[in-house]
Amino acid sequence: MPKNVSQIITSHLRKALSDYFSPKASFIIGVSGGPDSMALLYLLHQLDAKAVVVHVNYGKRDKQSDLDQELVEQMAFQWGFECCSVALNPTEAEGQNFQNWARDQRYQFFRDLQAENNADAIVTAHHQDDQVETVLQKILRGSSPTAWQGMSIWDGELFRPLLPFPKADILAYCEAEAIPFRVDKSNEDSGFARNFLRNEFAPKMDELFPGWQKNILSLPTYAHTFKESISTLAHQVSSANNIHLEKFKELPELLKPAVLKTILDKVGLKGAYSKGQLKELAEIELLQTGKKLRIRNFLLIRDRNEILIRPDETDEDSAKSALLNKDWVEKGVQKFGLSIKLNPFPKKNADLRLDADLLSWPLTLRTWEAGDAFTPLGMEGQQKVSDHLTNRKIPTFNREKALVLCGSDGTIYAIIYPEKSANGEQGAVSEMAKCNPITQTFLTINIS
Repeated sequence: MPKNVSQIITSHLRKALSDYFSPKASFIIGVSGGPDSMALLYLLHQLDAKAVVVHVNYGKRDKQSDLDQELVEQMAFQWGFECCSVALNPTEAEGQNFQNWARDQRYQFFRDLQAENNADAIVTAHHQDDQVETVLQKILRGSSPTAWQGMSIWDGELFRPLLPFPKADILAYCEAEAIPFRVDKSNEDSGFARNFLRNEFAPKMDELFPGWQKNILSLPTYAHTFKESISTLAHQVSSANNIHLEKFKELPELLKPAVLKTILDKVGLKGAYSKGQLKELAEIELLQTGKKLRIRNFLLIRDRNEILIRPDETDEDSAKSALLNKDWVEKGVQKFGLSIKLNPFPKKNADLRLDADLLSWPLTLRTWEAGDAFTPLGMEGQQKVSDHLTNRKIPTFNREKALVLCGSDGTIYAIIYPEKSANGEQGAVSEMAKCNPITQTFLTINIS
């Protein structure tokens, strides 16, 4: 059996290389010393591929980290590869989610070396189990079906040739070919989302629902079909940044938000609206002739049987909007009278606290708009921001100054009031971003 696995994996990699790259292609390959990346490195050696090996030593496991580096360097030399090892100081990640920081650092090194060596691709050892975890996390975070497509073998930057194979096959390959590798014991810590899915969730699912992984892996195909279908409908009901209302009205109600999202994304408004706002915008067919709706720096204008989508060239001083990159927030950001920062501890003097690891970055801080809705703490359903501000007795003349903090997927994570509410609160945090006993990184907001 192991030898058969070896032949299958080797044949697959040979074909994948020929399908996507020329015989003279060169690569940057990330190798941790674990079984997946060591197997991939050996495969490239067997196929005489040209590659530069990159190993990142995070120094988190003392002597064990050094032994990982030694193994990678020794085997890279033995198999004829140039190897570049990078040592990082883990204290630089203080106050951040370490896994996110480590991933960002790792891929930055990969990209720098790719540019320096004019390499054709960055090669990683992602496998089928990783794909299951990726799709599952997207589902659990409430992503729409279009986001369930997971990773691809080649996306124009990253080459993941082991994606079709489960971890068990890769371990069998290592055994059959006597490939040395090391096991990172920190992967047993279920405090991280992926480790929890791998160590606790997956074994229980295997017990209760045998074969569940195959069902998860079938979702990307459905997601692709759904996305293509929605794109086709969007093309049928729009042209040249205009929406044809009669055709739009004929769409099933459940599909209108998805079709509208595709149209808005195409004109450059991706992430500029919340899920609640998108649902309300799908009722644009009710807009009276000559009336307008504004989204960020665009206007949706009713003109007879069409909705025109045009850049808004009017004075936008009354509307506030700012993109918050995670790297900036780590150092602290001052926007619209707010101090926003990532912290390792739940600071007692913070006006609002959110779990930073539950947020979809980058974030957008903007003035709330009609149709915006969020999930208040302790609730399952959504509540309109307008209704929430009314319930909190924020004066009508001042409500328009309230801000919302949104994720890259449009989810509203918090509302910042323009003044203290009747009960003395400065804002509200969504159930989707609430802190809990295992929160590791806190996004704190202080109103000056």
